[in-house]
This record gives sequence, structure tokens and C-alpha cells, in this order.
Amino acid sequence: MISNPALDLWSGVAVIYSMLHKLMAGLSGLKWGMLAGALMATGVTSHAVERSLKISAPYSVHADQIAMVTIEASTDALGEQVGFLQVEFSIDGGRTWKAVCYLQNSGQRVVQPAQLEPGPAGSVIELRARAAFRDGLAGDVDYRGAAIMWEGNWKVWKTPPAKRVVIKVTAPKSSTS
Repeated sequence: MISNPALDLWSGVAVIYSMLHKLMAGLSGLKWGMLAGALMATGVTSHAVERSLKISAPYSVHADQIAMVTIEASTDALGEQVGFLQVEFSIDGGRTWKAVCYLQNSGQRVVQPAQLEPGPAGSVIELRARAAFRDGLAGDVDYRGAAIMWEGNWKVWKTPPAKRVVIKVTAPKSSTS
């Protein structure tokens, strides 16, 4: 083990001595300090990326009411944005789907409210949303940070990258006179 008192100050900072020893020997105190500061700053600024896809919806809705839902996608990754946010709903058990939104390049955060008209009492509203995050260092990824499989899970609305909710449709409110 080589002991170098000048490096004791930087314990915990990874430096490959065999590659840098000639460079470090020729650095003045000021240049050494700048190099060490740059190395430390690089480690301090890293953080875990947070991506999310959220659907806020009621558990149930009366057949004579509109279901109010909100879909939100966001990322805090450097340079990344919500590249695609696609939302659809069905009131016939998934046989047909109606578009709520198909958004592209929406920035780091998008909030999409929607009003969905329910089917008859006893049916359900199925809502599905999918998001792809783009333009960041990770490439095209889902909300977990995994690579988007365009011909796989993306194409068939599997989780991830999709999320789903089911809203039960109950009997209409009884009117009081």
C-alpha cells in the first residue's frame, strides 16, 4: 500500500493512482484543488431519477354522472420529457376503445383531466394510460426506467408501460322531489 499524505484529504474519492500519478505529480496546489473539487462535485450532484404515471379516478360513479379522472406523467431526469402520453377508455368490456388523449413531447410534467361518460348501471369504465419518457440519457423508457419494447408491452398495453383502472358504474341517483 502506498501512503501519500496529500491523498488523505480525499479518502472516499475513487482515484486510480496508476493512471494519474504522473499527472498529479505535476499539478500545482491550485490545479490539484480544482481537479479534486470537480471530482467531488460530480459525486454530489447525482440523484435517483423519478418518473411517474398516475391515474386518479373514483372507485365508482352513478350511471347518470360523469366520471372525472386525471392522468399525470412526470420525470425529473436531466433533458428527459414525457415523449408520449396515450390514454383510452372503454365502456363495453374492452371491445372498443375511445381516445382520451394522445400527447407528444409534453415537457417534464403533464396533467390531463378527462370527463368520461359511463355506460349503464352494472357496467364498468376501463381506463388505460401509457407513457414513454424520451430525450434523456436513458433513451426511450417506461415509468420504471426500463427500455420501451415498442413491439412488445407497448403495442399491447401491458404493464408496464401501461397502467389501468376500473370504475364501477352504479345505479343512477334517486331523485327526491
